Amino acid sequence: MSTVVDHIIIAVKDLAQATHDYGLMLGRAPSWQGTHPSYGSANTLFRLDNTYLELLAADGEGWAGEMVKAHIAAHGEGLVAIVFGVDDANAFVEHARAQGLQVQEPQAGHGVDTETGATRHWSQIGWDIASARGIFSFAIQHDDPEALPVAEPIGAGEISGVDHIVVETNNAMAAKTFYGDQLGIRLALEQSRPEWGGDMLFFRCNQMTIEVIATPKHTSDTDSLWGLALKTNDIDATHARLEAASVAVSQVREGRKPGTRVCTVKSHCLNIGTLIVGLQD
Repeated sequence: MSTVVDHIIIAVKDLAQATHDYGLMLGRAPSWQGTHPSYGSANTLFRLDNTYLELLAADGEGWAGEMVKAHIAAHGEGLVAIVFGVDDANAFVEHARAQGLQVQEPQAGHGVDTETGATRHWSQIGWDIASARGIFSFAIQHDDPEALPVAEPIGAGEISGVDHIVVETNNAMAAKTFYGDQLGIRLALEQSRPEWGGDMLFFRCNQMTIEVIATPKHTSDTDSLWGLALKTNDIDATHARLEAASVAVSQVREGRKPGTRVCTVKSHCLNIGTLIVGLQD
C-alpha cells in the first residue's frame, strides 16, 4: 500500500480573484476550473510536479461548501485540508481499520471542468475529523490519475512543486499514530529542535514532506495547518518574476537545509505562510 499527498485544499472567498492572485504567484495557468455539483463547491486546480493545489469556494449547498464557509468565518482564507492519495482504496480501508482508524466505505465522486466539460471520477474514503485531531482530511483513489493536466507555466521561474506542508500539534505521539501507523506514511526523520519550535517529525512521500512541529506553544488539542513551502528550480528567476509582478517577497537568503536558498512570499498567497525553496547553484 502506498499513501501520498494527493492534494492540498485552500479555502477562498472569491474564486476568480484567488485564481488570478495564486496563479500569478505560482507562475502557472490553472489545470482545471470546475464544480462539484453534489458538494456545493467550485474549484481551481494547479497540478505541479508532485501534487496539486486546490482553491475551493462555496457554490450551492453541500458539505464542501459548508466546510469552506465555516473555515473562512473562523479563520479567513487559507489552508483547510489535506487529501491523501491511495492506489488501492480497498487495501487502504483494510490497513487503516487494522490500525484503529475508523474509515468509511469508499464513495464515488466526480468533478466537472466548466471550461471544457471534462469530467474526473474518483473513490473517496472519509473519517471523522477528530481522528486527525481537527484537520479535515480524507483519502482518494482517482479512476485516471492523468486526467488532470499539469498547470502550464506562464512565466520564468514557475513553482515546480510542494516541498513541505507544516502541521502544528501538541502531541507528537498522536501524529505518529495518524500519519505513520494509520495512513502508512514513512516517518523519515525525528529530531528535537527547540530553536525551531520543538520536536520535529518529517513524514516523507511523493517527493515532499509533511513537517509536524510538536510544540508547547501550541496549547490546543486541535492540530492546525500552519504553512506551505513551495519548490522552484531557479529561485533567482522566481524572485525576479515575483518582483516584476508586484508580488511582495523578501530577499533571497540561505535556507535552514544545507544547499538551499529561500525567500518568503508576503502577498498573493491567500493568507498562508509561504516559503519558496530553491537549490543552491
